[in-house]
Amino acid sequence: MKKIDRHLRRVLKEFSKSYLQKRESVFAGMDFETLRTELVEIKDGALSRCEELNALFEAKARQGGAKVYHASDSAEANRLVYEVAKERGARFLVKSKSMVSEETGLNEFLLRRGIEVRETDLGEWIVQLAGEPPTHMVMPAIHLTRKDVARIFSRRLGKNLPEDIPTLVAIARHELRQEIFRAGAGLTGANALIAESGSIMVVTNEGNGRLVSTIPPVHIVLASIEKILPTIKDALLLLKLLPRNATGQTITSYVSFIAPSPHQDLHIILLDNHRSEILADPTFKEILRCVKCSACLNVCPVYQIVGGKKYAHIYMGGIGTLLTAWIHGLKESRDLTDFCLGCHRCEAFCATKIRIADLVIALRERLHEELRKPSWKKLAFDGVLARPNITQALFSSARASRPVLSRKGGFVRNLLPPFKKYDRFRSLPWPAAISLSQQVKEKSSQKEAGERRAKIVLFGGCLVEHFYPEVGLDALSVLAKLGYEATPAEAVCCGFPAANSGFRSAAAKTFRKLVAGLEDADVVLTLCPTCTTMLTHLGPGILGTQKAKQLVEKVTPFSRFLLKKEKSKLQVLFSSRPFLKSATYHDSCHHKFVLQAAQESRELLEIALGKRLEEMEDSDSCCGFGGTFSVSHPEVSESLLEDKIESIRNSGAKLVALDCPGCLMQIRGGCERKGEGFEVKHTAQILAERLHTKS
Repeated sequence: MKKIDRHLRRVLKEFSKSYLQKRESVFAGMDFETLRTELVEIKDGALSRCEELNALFEAKARQGGAKVYHASDSAEANRLVYEVAKERGARFLVKSKSMVSEETGLNEFLLRRGIEVRETDLGEWIVQLAGEPPTHMVMPAIHLTRKDVARIFSRRLGKNLPEDIPTLVAIARHELRQEIFRAGAGLTGANALIAESGSIMVVTNEGNGRLVSTIPPVHIVLASIEKILPTIKDALLLLKLLPRNATGQTITSYVSFIAPSPHQDLHIILLDNHRSEILADPTFKEILRCVKCSACLNVCPVYQIVGGKKYAHIYMGGIGTLLTAWIHGLKESRDLTDFCLGCHRCEAFCATKIRIADLVIALRERLHEELRKPSWKKLAFDGVLARPNITQALFSSARASRPVLSRKGGFVRNLLPPFKKYDRFRSLPWPAAISLSQQVKEKSSQKEAGERRAKIVLFGGCLVEHFYPEVGLDALSVLAKLGYEATPAEAVCCGFPAANSGFRSAAAKTFRKLVAGLEDADVVLTLCPTCTTMLTHLGPGILGTQKAKQLVEKVTPFSRFLLKKEKSKLQVLFSSRPFLKSATYHDSCHHKFVLQAAQESRELLEIALGKRLEEMEDSDSCCGFGGTFSVSHPEVSESLLEDKIESIRNSGAKLVALDCPGCLMQIRGGCERKGEGFEVKHTAQILAERLHTKS
């Protein structure tokens, strides 16, 4: 079991909480969705004209007196910086605002050639003194405490310094200004390259950016080609979104538009470094929309646990994983892809709507095509899940051993090492004695023969079918109470576990069988948001058939169907049923961020309970299940579950409602393992219980 840095976890969690509050405040009265849609159109338009606009930028910059260079890769970019500095006799270079120089490894390159480099962004300088890489794209030293910084500064100055922030900042200001004034060259990056004027936009919260770009006799700009924007008006829209989304600020402290001048020794290096290849790829080209605001990091549940040392190569988090694969190679991204939960939370905050979770899945597929597949996943997905007969035989064997291997409550008896780490933080359920399909089949056999097949099909997914058949039975009873005749779908995996892990062919095999089984249904009601995501979001693209696309229109989450079709009837039915138990709601990731159905579930539950839900803190943060994620990273899964249980405990509620069987397994298992007194139930169970409660 890998240890989690408890201090780092606390710091990042507190930062995320503060960030969300500030962000909500600065976007108040603004339509974030409309703004980012407009920015997406601008970025996509610019990327489609990338070569043309960069050529225009170069022409305008040269007209103004700048020298412009093209670097195909990191080596060429570093060489160009070195040659400019050497020609100008600069033996000391100061830097500001340049994540791209981290990408190219510029500091090490110059140091090996006798040119000293000093970072001047406060966070970058601190990690440089500490001998560490940045751990966040906007706040590179976020992982360090004031005590850490005092220790680092004390070591540099050779005397003990107090752990006092104003004192430490004053020392940094004094030290860095001395460095800037003695530098022979200054280097910055760019937030935008403006084609119509040949100018660059740089946003910072420290005055060092302006000092670095004006005081040294030479200014070098190192920027990647996707930073291009057609006009200053486009840059101003970026400016409207970037600081708000990055740090919760209306605007950064310093916004600089640097236009070329005959009186300035300005050198601009335009870096490609595989970006042309990304642009040519129809699947992955959208990652170049990224404006490096880091909102995806600020809300990523995994990043908040492990930070940017583990979840990074050079660039961090999910978007960093994608950039790493192209810029630094597939092998460097392999381990990073496993850190992505696929919760889609990042996408709700992304300033340019990049489908990070979906693209990580596509990257996993590419890794499997070009590198060796992980053996245990290959066995699980290609060898078992892609073969329904084997899957059913395994579940049948598990049921037969239930009396011996399960304990009270249907949970697995204590596992032995090395499997112990998977149930040490939660109790895992053993498969139910009788599956959902079998229970319904036994009941149906008692009905009259020749009965017409129902057109409403209930699809619960593997967890409902094999572990929580009571959820499916309760959903069927609710539908029957409302006058609907429904039958459960055939017991076939939707294919999401395989698809999510990048095993496309295995996913296609199981999904094709499911689509065929649902072909005659008029309506497909789902009890699992993850399965629904496969049916409506991933599966049709994987299979690519007309039948798969037609199925999308038939699929509706159970809660959404009831609220849309039977809201008035349910209000009447529940109005006479008292309910004293307080309840809270956990937003399952796919239910909220992909299906956008969480608010409908809340409304339905409040109708059923006759009272408002007790909102827990971070209700939409992942519980840590994530399918195979909890197997690959049990220590992170445990930490996320601990946070979730703490939020439930603090809400004061005694009942936890949710809509995902995977979350049910994780949260109920965690509560059972820790001896918590909460009831954890699927929405269908709560509705059935309420409908059968006597008035």
